[in-house]
Amino acid sequence: MDGTDGFDGPVLGPHWSTLRRPAGPDWLSLTERPSHLRLHGGRSPQSLIGPSLVARRLTAARCSFEATMEYRPGTFQHLAGITAYYNTANWYYLHVTADDAGEPVLRVAACDRGRLSVDEAGQTRLGGTTRLRLGLDVDGADLRFRHDTGSGWEPFGPTLDATVLSDEHAEHIEDGRIRSLGFTGAFAGLWAWDLTGGGHHADFDEVTYRSGH
Repeated sequence: MDGTDGFDGPVLGPHWSTLRRPAGPDWLSLTERPSHLRLHGGRSPQSLIGPSLVARRLTAARCSFEATMEYRPGTFQHLAGITAYYNTANWYYLHVTADDAGEPVLRVAACDRGRLSVDEAGQTRLGGTTRLRLGLDVDGADLRFRHDTGSGWEPFGPTLDATVLSDEHAEHIEDGRIRSLGFTGAFAGLWAWDLTGGGHHADFDEVTYRSGH
């Protein structure tokens, strides 16, 4: 379903899914800040329990996903942003975090069959910007991120391989035998990490999904 969710209702809409965690008040709230979805940061993808991920299925080979986020990271262990997600081993993540000096930066992390990479060379300092819009576009085998800090959309980072998010890529074959099958399909979503365990929160608003664009 295309459209925009401003999080004005008391519960998440039926198009949203969470990952191995019921949508409960211990990590997710639609009332702490009215007309926003507040996510308290969860564990990293390496942990199979406690992720703070709210996502919706990608329904077309060409589609876009956008969200407004307000976030103030206090440490490099605080991360929040949008993700193109298949499973814990295959995803892309456009996120805000703090650099070694404690300054907020926007950067891309990727995981391909469990191999994690972070594009620190391509990160951008945000200065005093705490509210910004993040977007991604999928066009067949290509995925591109973009961002808007108030002066219009700008591309962010290189063109990425969207086939990392496919069922075929997620298959694990060892010694000629299939050890695991890919079957979940790709999602786009909102993701908050707090690797300190403190549940540092991010606020999201006006999430828009469009297919066939």
